[in-house]
Amino acid sequence: MATALAVSLNAISAGAMPMAELMDNPPPQERVFKTTGTGDLKLFYFTTPDWKTSDRRTAVVWIHGGGWTSGTADVFYPAARYFAARGAVSFSISYRLLKADGPTVGDGIEDCKSAIRFIRAHAAEFGIDPQRVVVAGDSAGGHLAACLGTLDGFDAAGDDLKISARANVMVLFNPIVDLTDGGWLRSAVGGKFLTDKKLPVLATPENLTLARSLSPLFHVHSNQPPTLLMHGLDDTIVSPDQARQFAAAMTAAGNRCELVLLSHARHAFVVPRYRATEPAVVGVLRQMDEFLISLKLLTGEPTLETSKTPAWISIGAATNNLTKK
Repeated sequence: MATALAVSLNAISAGAMPMAELMDNPPPQERVFKTTGTGDLKLFYFTTPDWKTSDRRTAVVWIHGGGWTSGTADVFYPAARYFAARGAVSFSISYRLLKADGPTVGDGIEDCKSAIRFIRAHAAEFGIDPQRVVVAGDSAGGHLAACLGTLDGFDAAGDDLKISARANVMVLFNPIVDLTDGGWLRSAVGGKFLTDKKLPVLATPENLTLARSLSPLFHVHSNQPPTLLMHGLDDTIVSPDQARQFAAAMTAAGNRCELVLLSHARHAFVVPRYRATEPAVVGVLRQMDEFLISLKLLTGEPTLETSKTPAWISIGAATNNLTKK
């Protein structure tokens, strides 16, 4: 596994990186970071041939979406491969998925905090700087990434609380930041409301208090991580207003938050082989790269390019147009 990893990333790290070269190889290395009642949770990671444990590289940690109920870490392997080739150690993590009779959204937050603590606790093995941990997530994964920069609590009983679970940087793609909003209250409350979608979820004080406790929007204050927030204006799953409100709250608190709204972009525009075209995905990953360069977490210039032969055929999405707000 290590040999295949080195050969493939060495081949693309010398110059321009077509997205097609990042789609399926190399395979990641993996570690179990937590054992739960529903099984082991793993993190999957990529390095480059010149990597060594004595390095103090930036860590980029990807969190997949799927409404907290589905999705797998491999959806962000291509993005992780790219940022590994750019000099970071790149991770994609798993977490417990929401079930009516099992894990909750809060358990997913707890798992992501455990993953960050594990990465920091093993910084010397991963060759990273524990003070340069970037979290990036899409949709429900964007929610979890935002929680890592805003929410206190949700700590696992076995975690070493002396190790911070707070991210140093957040990159959020169409995140859910307000679970009191519309149908997201159903996910926050969970239980029987997940199995019976016809059962109305009442906005009772108890339910709203629970939803607010899970919502990054209501936990914004000063001295929180610099943030890149990207949202599609054609997103019908998570309203762009959530991004606008979060960016406004972050800015009002004195935090750096760059809001980028993408015209003609639907939900999950950063996910390869899904709704967005390859040029659109390349564009948003380059935007993320530039943001990390501005924070001095990466050096040089973005090298990701659209492939001469398309890496995938999108599901009828237009190329995103970047519009800073």
